Amino acid sequence: GESMAQPVPPAPPAPPCAPGDEFELHFIGELEFGWDFPGLSLDDGLFVDYAADAGADWLPIARKEGFVGQTQTCYADAQGVYVFNHPIDFHFIADSVANWPKLHLQILKLDACGRIETVAYGCVALPNVCGHSELTCRSWRPLARGVLEEARAVNGVLGTDPGALPAARADVLNATSTEVRSKMVTKTSGSIRISLDTIFRNAGKHQILTR
Repeated sequence: GESMAQPVPPAPPAPPCAPGDEFELHFIGELEFGWDFPGLSLDDGLFVDYAADAGADWLPIARKEGFVGQTQTCYADAQGVYVFNHPIDFHFIADSVANWPKLHLQILKLDACGRIETVAYGCVALPNVCGHSELTCRSWRPLARGVLEEARAVNGVLGTDPGALPAARADVLNATSTEVRSKMVTKTSGSIRISLDTIFRNAGKHQILTR
C-alpha cells in the first residue's frame, strides 16, 4: 500500500537570549493634548485611560502589572484643546520582537453632575525607530444599534456607559476578537497627540535597524 507521509513536527521555540543580550526598548514622553471630540459642553472634562499593550515575549521592566494609567481631568481651552501633558514611561525587555508594543487609549468625560462616560477609543503603534516622534492617535466611538439608543448616547441620558464595548478593550483594539469587531459600527471621534523619545539597546544583535 501507499506509505503515509509523516507529520512534520512543529519547530522548537526560539532559545532565550544570553543574559545581557535581550532587546531593550524604552519610550519616554507625554500624552500631550486632545482635540476635535464632538458633543462635549464647556462643563465636560476629559481624561485618558491608557495601557501599553505588547506580545507575550515582552516583559515590562519594574511593572508586574504592565504599563497602565490615567491622566488628570482637563477642560477645553479657548481653542477647544484639552491639554494633558501627562508623562509616560514604558520600558520593555524581549527575546522576540513579534507583536511590537501599541498604545491603547480610552477617552472618558466627566460631566458637571459627576457622571463618567466613555467618549472614544484609539490605538496607535509605538515607534519602531530610535529618536523623537510625534504621534497622532485618531479615535472612534461605537455607535448604538438604534436611533433611540444613539440619541441617548449623544445626550448623556442616564444608564449604562454608551461607549461600552461588547468584548475586552484589548481584544477589540488589537482586532483579536475579529467576530465582535466586524459587527461593530463606529464613528470617527477626536485625536490625541503623543510625544515620545525612543531608545533601543542591543538592536543590532536582533537585526533591528536603528534608523
